[in-house]
Amino acid sequence: MQPMSLTRSHAVRRVLLSLFLAVLIAACGSNGPAADSPAGVVHTALGKMAAKDVPGLQALACAGQADLIRQELGLTGGLGADLLPGIDTQAVLDAVKLDVGKVTVGDAKVEGDVATVPVGGDLGVTFDAVAMRPIVGKALAAQGRTMTDAQLDALVQGLQAFGQAVPVDQTVRLVHESGAWKICQDKVNLPSTLP
Repeated sequence: MQPMSLTRSHAVRRVLLSLFLAVLIAACGSNGPAADSPAGVVHTALGKMAAKDVPGLQALACAGQADLIRQELGLTGGLGADLLPGIDTQAVLDAVKLDVGKVTVGDAKVEGDVATVPVGGDLGVTFDAVAMRPIVGKALAAQGRTMTDAQLDALVQGLQAFGQAVPVDQTVRLVHESGAWKICQDKVNLPSTLP
């Protein structure tokens, strides 16, 4: 059996990183803006995402965006739903840790009922190798691929070593809706090249 290709390895990474698509619309500031301000909502969103509180993150989204977040994260019903056939989304979330300490929020620019908040820095993403091993094994099996234990161990160790800074450089769009600022992105841009 041949080792897993670099392209397949990147595909696995992209699937795992897509779980954190919503985190790229969130950021934190060191002095904490007012919670009900646009920057405060973005700060709160980051905290909820780092805590893996997807329902809490959805509550910060504008009308229609909660479903988009659910769709982007592969959650059709809730955290027990399958990201991939046979893969428990909660298990994946439990196997990944986010470090938001180097993600920053800039000053909000407000124009009427629309605000934009610049977000930058690095999002730390790490993987628990012990927790990831059965997940990766099931994902490969679902794709009809087999690996020796040594190959699977090497792949999982690669994922664990992959834990590093993912650059964040984005502007978060919010709208004032029903008396509160809500995140309302048209789209979220993933980094063009993943580490």
